Amino acid sequence: MKKFLIILCMLLTLPVFADTMPFYMDSIPKSAIGVYQTGESITIFSHPEANSDVVKKINFSYQPETMPDGVFALLINEKKLGFLYVSDIGDDGWVQVIYDKQTGAKGWVLTEDRLQFLPWLNFYNMYGRKYGLRLLKDTPEDIEVLRSKSDDLSQNVAKLVYVKQIKLTALRGNWALVTVVDIDRTPKTGYLRWRSNEGVIYAFPNIK
Repeated sequence: MKKFLIILCMLLTLPVFADTMPFYMDSIPKSAIGVYQTGESITIFSHPEANSDVVKKINFSYQPETMPDGVFALLINEKKLGFLYVSDIGDDGWVQVIYDKQTGAKGWVLTEDRLQFLPWLNFYNMYGRKYGLRLLKDTPEDIEVLRSKSDDLSQNVAKLVYVKQIKLTALRGNWALVTVVDIDRTPKTGYLRWRSNEGVIYAFPNIK
């Protein structure tokens, strides 16, 4: 009994790592055109105007036990790094964010600098090149191939079996030029389709 209580106390005192990552294709809205990086707080407006109604105000502590659920596209509390999906852009630095992933509720926020909103191309170039990419768990098998050109009809270079690492070199439309280390540990270079023509994302920056 004493041993059980000790184990229970240890489990209760373990830190809570409530980070957020997209792991499946449907967790990333097809309407998303990029991401918005949060600071210590966010004020969401009904329209891209400072005198419009305030829809919601949220403060972020980046302490896992106090962070809101269903808000972030990606969140790493330890780094105080959080992103919301962006679905539209307005004039003068306004962007429309999805602040409730379950309902799809949207509102407008004003960016403070040019790097706070990152279109997908900028986001992948910044974080995909640094950390590499990872395939989402439900990516179709016919996508898990490297091709010789950025074309669905081009020659297959390799079939991906058990990917250990995907290094991003460049993006060309919906294709990524990558070097992959697979189960045989031999690096293979080719083009990987990271997004469908309809906006479904298959590969996401492997931010850690």
